Amino acid sequence: MDEILISRYEQFVENNSVTHITTNLSASELENAYGYRVRSRMRSMYNLITFNSNSIDKR
Repeated sequence: MDEILISRYEQFVENNSVTHITTNLSASELENAYGYRVRSRMRSMYNLITFNSNSIDKR
């Protein structure tokens, strides 16, 4: 997965390609799973949308 994300980052830098992802992991969990490099690239590529844990509708 980390190689796919790095590849998408390179396409983002070169061509302004858009990638959409969803995850239930926190930023620290992503870093533990994929490393600092991938987390850093994800931070620059994506907009973070969070929901309140008490929210009923999390669309």
